[in-house]
Amino acid sequence: MKRTFIATVAAALATALLPGVALAADPPANDDFGNATTITALPFSAKISTVGATKSTDDPTACHYWGESTVWTRYTAQEDGFLRVSSSGGPAIGVYTGDRGALALVPGACTYNTGSSADVFAVKAGTTYHFALIESYAWNGREFTFDLTTIPAAVNDNRASATVTGFPSTLEGDLRRASSEPDELTASCGPGADKSVWYRYTPDRTRSVQVSRSGSAVLSVHRTADLSEVDCAGTSDYYGLVFTATAGESYLIRAAQDVEQAGQFELNLVNAPAIKPSAYATPDRPSVFDDVQFSPYAGDPLNRALVSGEIQFGDGATTPFTGTQAVGHRYAKDGNYTVRVTGTTMDGRTGTTEQVLEVATHDVKLTGLSLPASARAGDTKRIKVSVANTRYDENVRVSLKRKTTSGYYEEIGYLTQRVAASPTGKVEFPFAYTYTAADAAAGQVEFKLVAELNRWEYDDAQPADNELVAVTAVHAAARTPANAQIS
Repeated sequence: MKRTFIATVAAALATALLPGVALAADPPANDDFGNATTITALPFSAKISTVGATKSTDDPTACHYWGESTVWTRYTAQEDGFLRVSSSGGPAIGVYTGDRGALALVPGACTYNTGSSADVFAVKAGTTYHFALIESYAWNGREFTFDLTTIPAAVNDNRASATVTGFPSTLEGDLRRASSEPDELTASCGPGADKSVWYRYTPDRTRSVQVSRSGSAVLSVHRTADLSEVDCAGTSDYYGLVFTATAGESYLIRAAQDVEQAGQFELNLVNAPAIKPSAYATPDRPSVFDDVQFSPYAGDPLNRALVSGEIQFGDGATTPFTGTQAVGHRYAKDGNYTVRVTGTTMDGRTGTTEQVLEVATHDVKLTGLSLPASARAGDTKRIKVSVANTRYDENVRVSLKRKTTSGYYEEIGYLTQRVAASPTGKVEFPFAYTYTAADAAAGQVEFKLVAELNRWEYDDAQPADNELVAVTAVHAAARTPANAQIS
């Protein structure tokens, strides 16, 4: 009997000492929601362990659905305000209110969603807050420091206590420490952003101001006198606020977000960049036959659109425009024209640029087409056409095409010649064509002659007069009598 007992103890001890075999740790005292560690006074700081922690079937999952183990603490707020909770790099923290089985996650109070081990949230006096310390994996139990402390509201939480700022300036804040006032203003570009902080700016001279940001705050600027909104930048507006600040007039800058998105941010008040308005000309190499369409744009690094402006075309004509509305203009003669574009954005910035537009009319014309009215198969006949040109010396390519039985034109020859500009002169382009039995079977040949400028820089200004079409009737070849004498 004694030997058997000793052998059993030895076997158990050997098993416990085997590599890779661990004894299960007892769960922490606050493993279950009902045994949560109660915090009675703040600030509070203590070592807490999740080693051996488990997950109850009724543990809430709103903060971390896949968490495998939790331990709990709780605190009843003594006054309205803000708390900062931290696990010092330990497990995720979810803050809940309510009773077991019906716990509700405090909006914005879940560090698992932020990737941080600390959070700040608002509390109400008399409300009990339950802190779930959640490990993603039960085997990752560890000891960590849990801290809970009160933290003051932002000094500029209320509009009446807006922080006065100079220019330029960099401003930092944390919207988790902000609240919503009973008469809270809303931003037109983010009406749901109700936790806000405020800054006051009064310029010493009139200037265009940009307020850029890091973080996801909704920004708006208001006139202090009547609280009217001057500009608004939602979370998707990368460039922030832009407005003209008038010397001596006071402005309120509001940074806000809803409770779920509230976090830290940084604002930068700087001079807004100048705009360089211009206009796209279509076509960009016009002739006197073109109605040129000028499409204005702001040339703004902040991507704001023009609201108004004017275009001076360089020939004495001027046209106003609204927004990005295209305006048309036709030039009476060739030349280089300095086009001057002036534009204004909604935020009040105005700029002017100049660009040179070349108007050059390159226009040749086919004329004097000559070809036989009829021919027989086997005949070779001349076809000729002339090119008239009154503007610029041009290299002209004339193509001779024949219509096929399938209905399209195939090129059967071409000729390129220099055509000098002349008020009355013409240059002849001669061709020769041998009519075929297939032409005779069809009864006719339809020819098309096409003139093109042999240069890539310009197209012909009036292509409609660059084509001529004519038809030659074709008959079968004449028969030679059997007894005919050929000399």
